[in-house]
Amino acid sequence: MLSRRNFLALSASGAALAASGLPALRPAAAADPGKLTVVISSASFEPGTSTLTSLPDALGFWKEDGLEVTLRSARGSALGAQIVMTGEADVVHAGTSVGLMQPVAQGADLKAWYNMIIHNFQMPAVPEDSPIKTLADLKGKKLGVIGQATATIPIVKAVLEDAGLDPETDVTFVDVGYGAQAAAALWVTKRVDGLAMYDSVYAAIENVDPTKYKLRIISSPLADRVSFQTALISRSETLANKRKELIALGKGQAKASIFALTNPEAAVRLHWQRYPEQRKAGMDEAVALDQEIRGLMARLTNMRIDTMAVKRDKWGYMDPIDVSTYLEMLQKIGSISKDVKANQLYTNDLIAGINDFDAKAIVEMAKNYKVKG
Repeated sequence: MLSRRNFLALSASGAALAASGLPALRPAAAADPGKLTVVISSASFEPGTSTLTSLPDALGFWKEDGLEVTLRSARGSALGAQIVMTGEADVVHAGTSVGLMQPVAQGADLKAWYNMIIHNFQMPAVPEDSPIKTLADLKGKKLGVIGQATATIPIVKAVLEDAGLDPETDVTFVDVGYGAQAAAALWVTKRVDGLAMYDSVYAAIENVDPTKYKLRIISSPLADRVSFQTALISRSETLANKRKELIALGKGQAKASIFALTNPEAAVRLHWQRYPEQRKAGMDEAVALDQEIRGLMARLTNMRIDTMAVKRDKWGYMDPIDVSTYLEMLQKIGSISKDVKANQLYTNDLIAGINDFDAKAIVEMAKNYKVKG
C-alpha cells in the first residue's frame, strides 16, 4: 500500500491531473432541484466511497447543479443492480461483471455511463512474506472473499484461467468477511492462503495491525489491462428522462475525485462529519486519520485518469478497449454469455456534459480548504 509520503506526492499531483484542457464551467442557471436515488454497492459507506456518498454534497457540488440525491446501500453489485432494474433507484455504482454484464445477458436494459474505477483494483493478495509469487502458484490454494456474490470473483477467475489454472477446481473461494475477520482468517487461523478482495478493503485489513499485517498484490499483464470494473449504471429510460440529473451526479463525482486527490485529509474529515460512525472509536485521531487516508488513497489511485495505459483526459470516459477487454475475459471463462456485445453495455453520451467544469478551480479550492469543527 502507499506510504504517507506517497499520499502527499499523489495529492500534490492533483494540479497536473486537473490540467487536462477541460472547458470552464459557466454559471449554473437556477432550476428546480432534480432528484436521483443512487445505490452504492457496499455494506457501509467507508471513506473509499466518499466521492459519491459525502463530498459532492458537503462541498456543494450537487447543489450548484440543482441536484438532490438519496443514497441507498446494497450488499453487493448484483443486489444493487436489481434495485435499479425494478425501478426503486435511478443509478447504481456496481461492479460491471455481476452488476451490468450478467443482467444484460439475461435481458436487462442497463448501460454504464460513467467509468468509475478505471485501474484493476480487484486482484488476489497474499501476506508480504508468502511463498506465493505468481497467479500460477495459487493452484490448490484457498482465497478468502467477502461473500460468494462479490463482483471480485469473476475477475479473479478470469486472470487465473489466463495463468493456466482451472478457476473452478484449482482454487477454492472461502467466505471470511472483511476487516478483522479477514485478517484473522489469513494470519491467525490460516483458513486461507490469500484474499480475493479489493483496494480499500485491503487497506482496512492492513489497518487492523499495521505492524504485523502487510499484503502483496499478485498481478499479471492481462490483469493490468482491465479498466472497466465498476461504473455508474442506469436503465435506458433514466438516461433519456433524467439526463440533466445524471450529468450533475457524474460531474459531482469527478469534482470530488479531484478534490480528494488534492486534499485527502480534508476529504476524510468531511466524510467523518457526514458519517461519524466511520471514525474508529477509541483510536488516537492522528492514527485514525492516517489509516483512513491510506484506505481512501488506495481507492483514489485506481480512479486516476492521468495514469491510464489508454490515454484520456475526460472523467468517466469508456474507451471501447476498456469494455471489450474485460467482457472477452469473462466470456472466455463462461461467466458472461457470448451473445453480449461490448457496445450494448455502455454510452459516452453524457461525458462531455460531465466534464464541463473548471478542474483547476477545484484544485485551488481543495488546496486551501479547511474543515471546520
